[in-house]
Formats: sequence, C-alpha cells, structure tokens
Amino acid sequence: ILDQVRALHPGGLTTLSIGVGHGGKTLQECYQMAQESIDIALGRGGDQAAVKTLDGFEFYGGISHGVEKRSHVRSRIIAHALRDLIKKSDSVIIMGHRMSDLDAVGAAVGALRMCKMCGVPAVIAINSDATLAGPLLQEFLDAGCGRDFIPPDQTLEVITPNTLLIVVDTYQVRLLESQKIYEKCKRVVVIDHHRMAVGHIDRPLLLYHEPYASSASELVCELLQFMPKEGNITPLEAQALLAGIMLDTRSFALHVGVRTFEAAAWLRSRGAQTAQTKQLFNTSKEEYEARAHIVEGAYIYKGCAIALSEETEAGMNVVLPMAANDLLTINGVDASFVAVAKNGGVNISARSMGALNVQVILEPLGGGGHLMMAGAQLRDCTLQQAEQRIREQIDLYRASQAPDPAAHGA
Repeated sequence: ILDQVRALHPGGLTTLSIGVGHGGKTLQECYQMAQESIDIALGRGGDQAAVKTLDGFEFYGGISHGVEKRSHVRSRIIAHALRDLIKKSDSVIIMGHRMSDLDAVGAAVGALRMCKMCGVPAVIAINSDATLAGPLLQEFLDAGCGRDFIPPDQTLEVITPNTLLIVVDTYQVRLLESQKIYEKCKRVVVIDHHRMAVGHIDRPLLLYHEPYASSASELVCELLQFMPKEGNITPLEAQALLAGIMLDTRSFALHVGVRTFEAAAWLRSRGAQTAQTKQLFNTSKEEYEARAHIVEGAYIYKGCAIALSEETEAGMNVVLPMAANDLLTINGVDASFVAVAKNGGVNISARSMGALNVQVILEPLGGGGHLMMAGAQLRDCTLQQAEQRIREQIDLYRASQAPDPAAHGA
C-alpha cells in the first residue's frame, strides 16, 4: 500500500502514514494503540506503517526523507511555552545523550543560555570523561564556565519537585546521560530531531520534536530567537551551536534545509567564527592513524561499506563516526557501518547519503538515530557476530527496497 501511494506521483511528495492497534481487549484500547502507532509513525518521519500489538511495535516502510517545514509559527509557540516553564522553575538541569557529541553539547549550551535569559539558575549534566566533544568542553572551561558543567551524580543532590529537566538531542530513555536524573525529575522538556523509536520519553510537559531539522542545535537556535533579548548569546555559545549543526550536516553537505542556513547565518551574526569552529573537528595523529586503519580494512557489501576493528585505545571514541563518514566518500557506497569491539560488546556507527535509512537497519539491533546517521551498542557480542547481524539487516532492507510491480500497475 505504501509503495502504491508513493507511485501515484513519481518524484512527488505523496506519502502515506498508517497506525494500527491490534490485540486490545476492547475497541477503545485498540483505538489508543492505533493512536500511539500513528503518532510514532509521524514522529519517525512518515511514509510508513506502525503496528502496535501486546508484544510491542512493528514498523514497515520509512524510506523517504522528511519534508522541511518552513513556518516559524511552531517555533515561536514552543519558545513562549518553554520560557514560561523555565520561569516557573526553581532550577533547570540540561542533559543530552551518553557519549555526548558536538550537537548534544551545543544544544545544551544554547538551552543554558535560554535559562540565563529567563534569570533561572541552570546547569548542564555531562560526563566529561566520556564525551566526543572534549575540545569544545575545554573551550568553555578555559573561558571560566566550568561551574556550568557538572557530573550527573552531583545534580541529583539539587533536584526539587519544581526542578525542570531539559533533554536535548535524544528522545530515548535508555540513551540519556543519566536515567537517575530523568527518574527523579517530574517536569521534563524534550528538544530533539531524531526519528522517534520505541522506548521514548513518555508524556513530557513540552515536546519540540522535528525530524526535518538537521540537528538539535538548529532547533535550539530557532527557540533562542524568540527568547527575551536580555543577555544575548556569546560568540563562544554561537560557535558551539554552529559546531553542532556542522557535525550533523557534515559541514552543510547533507540533511540541510533553508532553515539550517538561516540558523547558521544568525549564529554568524552573533559572533560564530567558521574557522575556529572547524578546528573543533581536528584530530590527533594517533586518532588519524586509527581512523585510516579502520577504513583500510573495509569491504563493500550490497552497496554498503562495512569495517571491523578490535578495541581502540581509551579516548579514541571519536574515531568510529569519523571512519564511517570517510567511507561514504567511496564511489558506489550508499551507506557505511563501522563496528568496534568495546568492553565485551560491539559499538556500531552507521552513516548514509540518504539512499538507505540506517536507523531502520540498526533498529532491530537495539540502535537508533535518523535516516542518515545512526548507532547501536551490542552487549555480549563478538565482532564476527555483529558483522553477521549487520549483513542480515542489510539483506532485509535491500529486499524491502525491491520494486513492487503491483505498485506501478495500480
């Protein structure tokens, strides 16, 4: 059915989203399950069917790009609602995902500035020993902003019933920097651009979820423009937000819309320097060599580059996504999968040029992300087992991509 609707206007934007609820004891329960299914189908970008049964969700389709929304009305409404929630709070804790990257930290810094504009004390909960944004974090420490970034365990001591938790760059409970903070905070706001998946944060007070957006930093930029003007963002904060956008768009090459460039232009007008921002992506000689070693051992399987590596040295986590990005520059590669052994399991980083939805491929492995960027962590798994599971999911995805003659004959 999805293929038939998509084939009605080849090259057009006609798609269908379906929500199904099955197995409930009453029609009302089935209706609620169907409503949850359509909500999560739309939250994942549309063009798919979601079926909820008593055993969980199943998804079909989801191969189209999200369509950019050009109106700023929703951004303004969300900004005003967020401002009111912040002002009614005793304090605010801002948190991203585990192994925070430049987008998570950049968006968190932007959210921190919103709180300062509203005159409410706020901190960013981050594990500085396990972040991919070390150079950016060091910039803030050197600028005397060390008190804005504290370990997650320390924030547990200051949470009150009126504390507001702002979660950025993730919608998944299991991926949070600290699940304890989430469980203790009763008031939660979510700002995210990843496609929705099972296990998302349940019923936040405010949700700003836009799969069309390039990054969480882009969404935060839009909100900042509708906040009170007192205490405008600093050049360093603008640089952090620009770095987040550059990371998730691969320097404005992929998943970029008109509003992405509008956000970048606004940040440039607030003092962000592109040359200094680019330096945040620099790597050490050891990281460069490790990255080259991973790329050298890659092979092509059904249009996908697959690379395997034994456990890397501590502090070399940034190598994984960089190698995945490098593999995309090879002719004929639609997507890349890099698997690295880690603490008895395997970490997987996946990237795509848009022809394959890497989120759909890694979801059955417990992963998540969006169409062009996803990841997964496999527990108690060898590299060879991980490789086999990746290949199996690629096989299934390629089979689902095979054209349906009935669709074009409809």
